[in-house]
Amino acid sequence: MTDESWTIRAREGHYRAVDAASYDYSMDYAINGLMPATGATIWFGAGSTGKTQLLLWMAAHMAAVGNAVPDQWLGADICVRGNILVLTAEDLREHLLQRISAISRQMVKELGGTQEDAAAICGRIHVMAFLSMTDIEFPEPNACLFERGPGGRWQPSPVLEGVEGFLEDWNARVEEEGRPHDRIVGVILDSAVSMAGFELANSEATTNFLFYLNRLSRRQKMFWAVIGHTPKDAAKRADDAAIERLRGSAMWSTTPRTVVEVRLAGDAEDMSSVRAAIPDLGDRDIVIVQVAKANSEGADLTPRALLRRKDGAYDNITSTYPEMFGKTPTRRGAKAHTPELRKAMLALLEGLTAGAPGKPLSRDDVRTAFMAAQADNPILGTIGDVADSQSAKSAGTLAYELSAMKKDGLIDISAGKIKIIRGVTPLTEVAA
Repeated sequence: MTDESWTIRAREGHYRAVDAASYDYSMDYAINGLMPATGATIWFGAGSTGKTQLLLWMAAHMAAVGNAVPDQWLGADICVRGNILVLTAEDLREHLLQRISAISRQMVKELGGTQEDAAAICGRIHVMAFLSMTDIEFPEPNACLFERGPGGRWQPSPVLEGVEGFLEDWNARVEEEGRPHDRIVGVILDSAVSMAGFELANSEATTNFLFYLNRLSRRQKMFWAVIGHTPKDAAKRADDAAIERLRGSAMWSTTPRTVVEVRLAGDAEDMSSVRAAIPDLGDRDIVIVQVAKANSEGADLTPRALLRRKDGAYDNITSTYPEMFGKTPTRRGAKAHTPELRKAMLALLEGLTAGAPGKPLSRDDVRTAFMAAQADNPILGTIGDVADSQSAKSAGTLAYELSAMKKDGLIDISAGKIKIIRGVTPLTEVAA
């Protein structure tokens, strides 16, 4: 123990809050209100919600230079600019480069920039895709960042030590060369599931990992944006607030600076205006981004609605459809699934097929007819219009009701198509 030990310094009174009376401190953000400039921020959501694409889009905004430099991302001021490092053990390098290329080219086009501006953005995003590296280039057995050390203590792996050394050396060199604008200001980790090195329910390992990342990022003056997946039982609590869905999972509830949820729009949003304006809107086209938890002053808890685009970027439509978040979510469940609802659903399907068994219907066809019928049939209004198969376990949704009808032998669902199995009269008898 040295004189610099925290226990010695504590006895000497070094940790008294005597400066608090005159302390003037403002929170440093990389993206104002959304992501602190240092520390680990968790971006969580179910699979295929667009977490990686969203953060690549953010990386392009922060790496922008030249004549095409956006001031905001998701309607929030960009406070930090520089190089971004992407670490991944899930995607191949060529796939990521393809996505970054499409995002950067479209972004500079919208801002009146040039091909040179797009190239400059791409040159400031570093991609370490461990799956694409050769055995000589990357001889480690896996890309995990944490591992058990002597005595079973959790510690950084050689992979994390290598990443840490690269970040240290790169930033020291550009500072020495008078190029502070070329500092690496953030790391995107894709993902915690594939690269942490432990089961994410392990609270001891998680606490050690996030504590290490928070101290590392503070020392190196950068953020870590860590992509994670929604806890397995979160779908059972689809109507709860995000923080309730996180409860009980160590990765999401211990020490990250901020936790951001990325999810598909669902029952909690009023989608009527959006669907009226965009008739061919798909179930996965609207992504909701919201800070679910933060221990940072000035955190912005406002939900954002994003429209997914074919070029890999998004349109922020939050201000265009403010009524989307005006709906008060209601808890679904046993009350929503009633004989009256079943009869209404059977009548809806029969109307689409003229009662002919075996005629295939797409989920989009059923959902469109369902939304149109809600105005005249309040029974249908007791459930939400989410129809994608991944929501089949979420009670109180169209997807859940269709799944229940399949289990009861009334319809068949295969290859994305819905078919009535029995005729009109038998169906009515079953519903009664």
